[in-house]
Amino acid sequence: MKLRFLIVGLGSMGKRRIRNLLALGERNIVGFDIRPDRNKEAKEQYGVKVINTFKDISPEDFDVMIISTAPLAHGDYIRFALKHKKHFFVEHPVGDDGYEDIFKNKDMDIIKAPSCTFRFYAPIVAIKKILADGAIGKILAFQYHMGQYLPDWHPWEDYREVYFSKKETGACREMLPFELIWLNWLMDSSVQSITGLTAKVSDLDMAADDIFLADVKYKNGIFGSLMVDVISRKPFRTLRILGSDGVLDWERFDHSIKIHKSQTGQTEIIATPKGHPETGYVNEEEMYNDEIKAFLAAIKEKIPYPHTFADNLQLLKTMFALEKSSHSGKCISL
Repeated sequence: MKLRFLIVGLGSMGKRRIRNLLALGERNIVGFDIRPDRNKEAKEQYGVKVINTFKDISPEDFDVMIISTAPLAHGDYIRFALKHKKHFFVEHPVGDDGYEDIFKNKDMDIIKAPSCTFRFYAPIVAIKKILADGAIGKILAFQYHMGQYLPDWHPWEDYREVYFSKKETGACREMLPFELIWLNWLMDSSVQSITGLTAKVSDLDMAADDIFLADVKYKNGIFGSLMVDVISRKPFRTLRILGSDGVLDWERFDHSIKIHKSQTGQTEIIATPKGHPETGYVNEEEMYNDEIKAFLAAIKEKIPYPHTFADNLQLLKTMFALEKSSHSGKCISL
């Protein structure tokens, strides 16, 4: 099946989605951004056709829409895709604009896919299998820390000018539900209650909070403690899972999973692939390619996409509940 793609938003993620499609052999790609410089860059770097004015875009000219704009613009483009019955993929949100429209059109025969990138990340897929095989017994609790200094996210541009430094679309608001996508998958459950703090503790020149701290209880009884920050001068993705028969440790940038088994007292070290980040990026390209591959498989082969907008809404509600807890000092049930 030959598909025609419209990528809306040609910033960091939009250009990445062009690379993903090209890596998967797709060539019929048109891009649009409200910024002429981004249109020019995408055209020159990847050879795609670009459109400078959205009103010049005809729904007859594409089959699939990839929405890679800043989060606050997602809703309008979701409604555009629904209106014209186009398959669509949306980057991770910080709000639920457009979700009511999606649920009203739940029976529409198109693929509606929210991003869930780390569900395709090789080390996390490996951890899921290790846990499913019972290597550390029953999961009881976990600790998780994600941190990276915000000016290092997009070192080629001023962080103060990017959506992730703004109060409503701040990086921590984006990353907490993003991390919970795959953490909930590993725990095979969803959050039942949450308590914690959100704050700005650094001297970064922005309105957004720069640290989220959360204690969670899952519906299946697992307890978790999470820190998400944009102040760490060294990047982290560090996970420790406590099981009834052992402990699993993973630090992403060590490229290994460590499994301590209580019966033997020994620790097994499993190497994980390093992948291939694009120049200037931390994240490897492979998982993004696999994510778009799964989206295309849902369109072409009717293979179910592994994450839904209902799932995503629950994650957003978890983030909203944390903010409510921070303001009230109370544990919030979902």
